[in-house]
Amino acid sequence: MKNLETPATKLAVYGARGSLGSAVLVEALHRQFEVTAIVDELNALQARPGLRTKGGTPADAIEVNRAVAGMDAVVCLLGEELPGDARDDFQLVFKTLLALLDGLEVAGVKRLLVVDDFAWLDEGGGSAAAPVRHLRERLIASPLAWTLVETPVRPNETLGPDDFLQPSEAAQALRRFAAGLLDEMNLALHVRERVRIAEQGVR
Repeated sequence: MKNLETPATKLAVYGARGSLGSAVLVEALHRQFEVTAIVDELNALQARPGLRTKGGTPADAIEVNRAVAGMDAVVCLLGEELPGDARDDFQLVFKTLLALLDGLEVAGVKRLLVVDDFAWLDEGGGSAAAPVRHLRERLIASPLAWTLVETPVRPNETLGPDDFLQPSEAAQALRRFAAGLLDEMNLALHVRERVRIAEQGVR
């Protein structure tokens, strides 16, 4: 049980409506965090003790600043936040990452974890080469304690918070990923790195 004298961790989550988002919410609430899900529709999530919702998008730095002010950390599940037809839109991903960096810095929030498929960071050519270089430079220059986390394999069906009460194998795998993600958030062992959370831990 949490020591009453210890302030609860205040966590903002983008992308809370998907399967991975549900896993992160369940794990964070289990740890007695004060969780704010930042969503485009305030009634999208069922009310739960310890969970608040705010309206906002991660693709606009001003909205990010307003939404995350006062938080200890922000988790952005980018693949869950962007609609399916936009996940391959590099310009939107690029814009969102820059907005998060700018918005958190202005809000004074230091810890940022972004979950996505970051294979494009390894690509050296093509039309995205210049933006990728620019993003790398922005990450290096940013004062934030950021960590880029490779996205896990998602189940075929969409899982909600209640699916983690008596979890299937897919739900258990996502819950373990969420636990590793929040451990990394707290321990900050891989700040300013790109990592993958596996069964054996972060690597």
